[in-house]
Amino acid sequence: MDSFDRRLLDLVQRNNRLTYDALGDAVGLSSSAVRRRLKQLREDGVIIADVALADPAKLAETVIISVHMKIESHETYATLSERMRDCPEVSQCYTVCGDTDFIIIAHFGNLTIYDGWAKAKLMSDPAIARYTTHVVSGRIKYDTAIATE
Repeated sequence: MDSFDRRLLDLVQRNNRLTYDALGDAVGLSSSAVRRRLKQLREDGVIIADVALADPAKLAETVIISVHMKIESHETYATLSERMRDCPEVSQCYTVCGDTDFIIIAHFGNLTIYDGWAKAKLMSDPAIARYTTHVVSGRIKYDTAIATE
């Protein structure tokens, strides 16, 4: 990736509806060069999706869950990972280093629905020692763009 690719990536991460002409004007390239570069960034897996972002606060309650495993093994991690991948309520799930083993970000219509989900997906798992739920009350910053420089 060169500086043109990085600048293009910065722009399309913030607004992927810009035309090739507008992008070219912003970075100093022709629209055909912009099209070729963006196509290559997609083929290389740098750009993995072109999506519309919904405001979670307008659709659901957001919770952040810290999971602490009682049984730490490849199998228990793989099982929980697969279960989280299959949950439409879960928008993000990470394995992390430190006292916490997993961080899960999920969205629910209300906290009663979350409570039922947590009982079914977390409390019923004997490999989980405990989990802590943080209910999001306000958002300070939300940005999906990744700095390229």
